[in-house]
Amino acid sequence: MRPIRLQSVGFTCWGPLLAGALLLSACSGNGGSEAATAVPLPTGHYEGPISYQGTELRVALELREQPAGQLRAAVSFPQVPGLEFDAITARYRAPQLVLEQQPGQAGSLTIQAVREGDFLRGVLSWDSVKTEFVWVRRGEAAAPGYRETTLPVAGQRLRLLLPDDTLARHPALALLMPPAATAAATSRATYLARHGIVTLLVPVLAPEQPNDPTDSLALQVPVAALAGLRHQAAVDSGQVGYWGRGPAARQVAAAATRLPHPNFVVLEAASATTREQAQPYQILNQLRIPALIYYAGLDTTVQAAASARRLRSALGYRRGTQIRVIPQVTADFLKPARTGPDGQWQWPQPAPEYWTGLVDWLKER
Repeated sequence: MRPIRLQSVGFTCWGPLLAGALLLSACSGNGGSEAATAVPLPTGHYEGPISYQGTELRVALELREQPAGQLRAAVSFPQVPGLEFDAITARYRAPQLVLEQQPGQAGSLTIQAVREGDFLRGVLSWDSVKTEFVWVRRGEAAAPGYRETTLPVAGQRLRLLLPDDTLARHPALALLMPPAATAAATSRATYLARHGIVTLLVPVLAPEQPNDPTDSLALQVPVAALAGLRHQAAVDSGQVGYWGRGPAARQVAAAATRLPHPNFVVLEAASATTREQAQPYQILNQLRIPALIYYAGLDTTVQAAASARRLRSALGYRRGTQIRVIPQVTADFLKPARTGPDGQWQWPQPAPEYWTGLVDWLKER
C-alpha cells in the first residue's frame, strides 16, 4: 500500500479539531484526577462506514466494560466475515479512545477517536491507509458469541473461551502464545470459540530465548493446560489438541511427546527447510497424531514451499494430516488490500481456505 492523504467524510474543519483534541488528551498524562476516572466508559454497539478511493466498508465496534473498569473492544466488518478481531490495546481517557489490533506489528489496524455523545469521530489506520470516520452508537454491545472464564494451570489462571451454543461437548484447542504470537492466537481463539471450538490461551516463553523449548520446565504449562482442558465439562476429551505458530510450532511438537498426548495439532509457518529442522515433527508421525499445517504464500518469515515439501516427507502422508500452502496471502492469511483490475479499491479479504478449512478439520477429528 502507498501513503495517502486523509479523506473527507463531510466535516471540513473537523480534522484539525480532532488532532487538537488528541494532543490535549495525550498531554494530560496517565494519572488523571478523580473526576476523570469517574467518567463512564463509552460502552455499546457503534456502527458506521469507512471509505477509501470510493469503496465503502461497514465497521461494527463492540465496547464492553470488564471487571475492574477495564475496556474490551471487538471490531468486525459485517460485509467480510473473518476479518473480526479483539483489540489487544483498548484505552479510554475522556474523550479519547485508542484501539490497536496488534501494537507494533506491520499491517495492524489502529483506531483513534474522540467521543461526542453517541458518536465516535476519528481516524482509522490500516497499514499505510488512513481514513476518517464518524460512527454512531446504536445500543448495547452485542454478545460476543462465546462465554469467557479462566482455567487454573500451574499457578496461573488462563483465559478459557467456551462456545455459546447448546452442544454438550466440543473439540478443544490449547493455543501456545509466545509474546510475538499474542494477536494471532487471540484472533484464532475468539473466532474458533464463536464457531463451536473450546479454546484456551496458553502463554509460553518465546522460543527465541536461550531457554530450550524442549526442556521439561518450558513444557510444564502446555502439558498441564492440555490435561486441564480434557477435564472440562464442555470438552470432548477425545478431541483436544495444540496450536502453534512460527517458532512455537516446535514447542507444540515437543509438548506432543509428553503425556497426555494431543489428539491432533495445528501448526502455522513451521520452518522445516532442512532435515534437522524437520526432525522434531517426525514424532507426530510416530505417535499417529494428525496435523493440519498452514503456510501463507506471502509470509516472509518462512520458506513456505520448501518447508511444506520437507514436512510432507517427514510426516509420512498419514491419513488425517494435511499440509496446505495458500498462495497470495499474508502471514495472517489475508489477501492484501489493492486496486483491482477495474480500478476499484478492494479492502483486505480473509482467505476462505483458511478459516473454513480450519473449522471443518477440527470438527472432523
